[in-house]
Amino acid sequence: MNTSRARRDVLLVGCGTLALETARDLSCSATVVGAFSLPGEDARLDLPVPHLGPASNIGAFLVMNPVDEVYLATDLLAHHGALSSVVTVCEQLGIPFAVPAHAFRLGRALPLDARSVADGYLHYTLTVSKPLQDRLKRAVDATLAVIALVALSPLFLGVALAIKLSSPGPVFFKQVRVGLRGRLFHMYKFRSMVVDAEARLDALKHQNEQTGPTFKMTHDPRVTRIGRFIRAYSIDELPQLFNIVKGDMAIVGPRPPVPREVAQYLPWQRRRLSVTPGLTCLWQVQGRNAIGFDEWMLLDLQYVDQWSFSKDVALIGKTVPVVVSGKGAS
Repeated sequence: MNTSRARRDVLLVGCGTLALETARDLSCSATVVGAFSLPGEDARLDLPVPHLGPASNIGAFLVMNPVDEVYLATDLLAHHGALSSVVTVCEQLGIPFAVPAHAFRLGRALPLDARSVADGYLHYTLTVSKPLQDRLKRAVDATLAVIALVALSPLFLGVALAIKLSSPGPVFFKQVRVGLRGRLFHMYKFRSMVVDAEARLDALKHQNEQTGPTFKMTHDPRVTRIGRFIRAYSIDELPQLFNIVKGDMAIVGPRPPVPREVAQYLPWQRRRLSVTPGLTCLWQVQGRNAIGFDEWMLLDLQYVDQWSFSKDVALIGKTVPVVVSGKGAS
């Protein structure tokens, strides 16, 4: 369930000659999960990837299957209408896509800017593209997380002891969360609830104080005495530093949701999954549980659309007083 993988998962739209050549070209660097066919186009029997049906079904597929990029491997003019619908779906869900850079495959001929179309495709992303800042963000995240884990080790020991002495059950709580592009990973927290908290959720749903698919309750009876304290000051979130070291999470980014919540997302809300989830975010510093679900999602999309390393630094600075005050926590 780890999001840090060496190979990308890509999807083809098209089942003709260009799709065949693209599948072969990508076989060394990516996993081609399958290909969708376009109107009037028959799936090639020799296409070395599964045929997934008509391109009109791509939206449902992308909602259920994490994909890093969609390649429109066909004649753009011949299938303009169907491909326009595919692009709309990719934009709505936040999935990068690529379109052929040339009307035909080139052999020896080189474009003037060969680096931008190295694989014969023009690549489009739905997030802010800042490669140097991206690398800096990851390096700083990993470094600060390791330093924090070492510096906070006495606090970790004290919290672990308090949890163990105050209620039966494990010290840590491991839960499946949804990360970058919908991939699942295990997120770690200090356990702040009774051990059967998940089983007791259904009985409490009628007391939900949050709009949308998330569950928030100010006086949740499942929270332990120690749990209420560590949740108020976000101490329960500190084990996610391990997730940051692994690359599942970043210091700043939209909070990672649970799968049952993502299953209820509207298409526009899924675009928040187009960046690596984080330990803190705009929602965290602007009210947390006092903010409605739709406003929360809009704040996350604001982060996705306006991201920069300097804004991450500013968000970290704003997080400290919010955590110290316990504002908006439950």
